[in-house]
Amino acid sequence: MILQADYWTYIEGFFDWVANSGGIMVVISGIIAISWLGYERKRRGSFFKRKTDQEIEKPKHRMLTLLRIISFSGLIIGVLCVWAGVMGLILDIPPSFRYVDATENHANQFTCLYLIIIGIAMFFKPIKDLPLSSLFGILAGAVSTILFATLVPDTVIGPLISKYFKWICVAIFIIVACTVTILFKFYIKVFVLISKVLSFPPVALGIAIFAFTQGILLWGFGVSIPNLIQTI
Repeated sequence: MILQADYWTYIEGFFDWVANSGGIMVVISGIIAISWLGYERKRRGSFFKRKTDQEIEKPKHRMLTLLRIISFSGLIIGVLCVWAGVMGLILDIPPSFRYVDATENHANQFTCLYLIIIGIAMFFKPIKDLPLSSLFGILAGAVSTILFATLVPDTVIGPLISKYFKWICVAIFIIVACTVTILFKFYIKVFVLISKVLSFPPVALGIAIFAFTQGILLWGFGVSIPNLIQTI
């Protein structure tokens, strides 16, 4: 129990640190954007337009694999960025200690909104390469079936229902799993499209430059880009 308590303490401490480190998460998002730039540049064979398969020179496998791994880490980094942005807005947390000294002891809404948007994009960027909709469908079907089998009281289950109870559970699993999978695929297309646009090499380069600039300003000078523009 002591080890379990320490385990949860470390987890809570980590998420508290993420919520209080908006500036750092901005910089990390820039690193992910750089991986998008490198991966898409090598995969496409061009910075602006995609070349045909005959025109593309196959990139070094190790470099492409490394960039792919960094890009896939966006699934986790994206969740953390959204967490930092949402907690920053809800709890009014400033993005850095320097920001408190130089500007104000309040959240920077511009940074929080950026973290939420880019975090969602980072999460959904690798989704097109993963059978996530099917996994969500199976998970939803399993959870629904378990809840139905454990929560429905025996007084509700009559002799007829009890006879076919197993097949009812199977039907619930199939219906819920298929419904969630179809809905997830339909709604996820919008986010995947946004992620594709943001990972387009010129756009990814712009995001990286913005993220590094914003992060340096927040941690080095305690100001945000909009604050700096207003003072000019």
